[in-house]
Amino acid sequence: MKTKISGGSVIAFDGSRHVYLEKGDVVFEGSRIIFVGERCDGKADRTIDGTGKLVLPGLINIHTHSLSAPLMYRGILEDEGQTLYKYLLPVRYGTLSRPPYATGRDAYLLSRVTLLEILKSGVTTVFEQTDNLEDAIRIAQTLGIRFYGCHSYYNGMPYEESGRVVYPKFTEACPGFEENLALIKECRDACGGRIQVWLGPHAPDTCSRDLLVETRKKADELKVGIGTHIAQSLTEVNEIRRRMEKTPAEFLGDIGFLGEDVIAAHAIYTTSSDVEIMARSRMTVAHCASSYVKSAVHAPMARYRKRGMNVVLGTDQNAMDLIDEMRLAMFSSKLNEDDPLATTCLDVFNAVTLNAARALGRHDIGRLCPGAKADIVLVNMAQAHLSPFRDPLKILVYHANQNDVDTVIVDGETVMEGRNVLTLDEKEAVFEAKEVAGRIWGKAEAEIGLPAFLIPKAISSFGEVKR
Repeated sequence: MKTKISGGSVIAFDGSRHVYLEKGDVVFEGSRIIFVGERCDGKADRTIDGTGKLVLPGLINIHTHSLSAPLMYRGILEDEGQTLYKYLLPVRYGTLSRPPYATGRDAYLLSRVTLLEILKSGVTTVFEQTDNLEDAIRIAQTLGIRFYGCHSYYNGMPYEESGRVVYPKFTEACPGFEENLALIKECRDACGGRIQVWLGPHAPDTCSRDLLVETRKKADELKVGIGTHIAQSLTEVNEIRRRMEKTPAEFLGDIGFLGEDVIAAHAIYTTSSDVEIMARSRMTVAHCASSYVKSAVHAPMARYRKRGMNVVLGTDQNAMDLIDEMRLAMFSSKLNEDDPLATTCLDVFNAVTLNAARALGRHDIGRLCPGAKADIVLVNMAQAHLSPFRDPLKILVYHANQNDVDTVIVDGETVMEGRNVLTLDEKEAVFEAKEVAGRIWGKAEAEIGLPAFLIPKAISSFGEVKR
């Protein structure tokens, strides 16, 4: 079927960069775009009125944790500073004496509401790292989102106990690694290539040297990429220095782990020599400003871009509004560098389109041009806070948010229209996630404690109303 999006404000691709068509048409047939230009007079089976809409390539969110987000980042760990080892990892992955708090169907329902939020923010492709990967794959298949995932495996996950971080002894076996390998085989090119599985060693401090070396070997053998974390905390950096007398980047570089097929999240605590090692490897840095800025930690971005590295954006385990994440990444980079031009609207837009596509080894997503996948987003510009506008990227990055996304098309299929998701019952997803989270929070509060409310809970009544 041939579909035409008519008369919209289009951010198109001219073969080398994004360009702006103030009023244009986009035509796709099946899963591919066949025309982008000022006007297409040919007949179409279906026409979508683009008047008052900004027509974008589908956004690409390169680093998410769909289970951690609703588990701990919905009004719990905000305003608490650094909580990775004290709360998140013990609740998410468990400890030597306590199992993880979210498993089975509970994990499925929490991941489902997060992936739903991701889709509604205008994201057509997501790269997800989680150890309930089978759940995330099932959800992605239902939602219709383009999905890259890796099983976040490890053989020694640290946690805080009595005020200090404990690193358990590495286990010889790593079931998660075997599960990841099995899912690669099972899901290769699932849903016509819309579902892809990579390898996902959690981080250099949570995986043994042998596990990381074996990961690199299998990635080369299976021709899949690797998703991981690097230098995400001072604890990680200090632990690798203690073990190896090297920084995480030096360690991974020395064992031949890094490469163009590696996407590593955060890269917060790196040295100048680390940046050189990373740049020479041609790896990608997944920048997640919201995870650090809220805790008053500088999240470097411009230093990697200036070195010519591929920098992409991810929402990590925070709010999944990628438009807002673009804005925060841009603002924080300007502040970091004391330079209003250090990172611009175009830089962050490229990070969630062309750069992100490059990180995934794709040249057919993150752009609107003939031959590209029909991954398309329409933003409703006929609103007071978005109208009138002159520069489409400035209005998008400085003023818009996920609630302005009207229509999402993935692989030629409309999966959201008029803010209504067509592939999933949103009310049911929200209700079931709320019930699960409330039960888990109650259990965690009773067993390990959770941060106090910023304002005390009110009693049911403050007294009689005097007449």
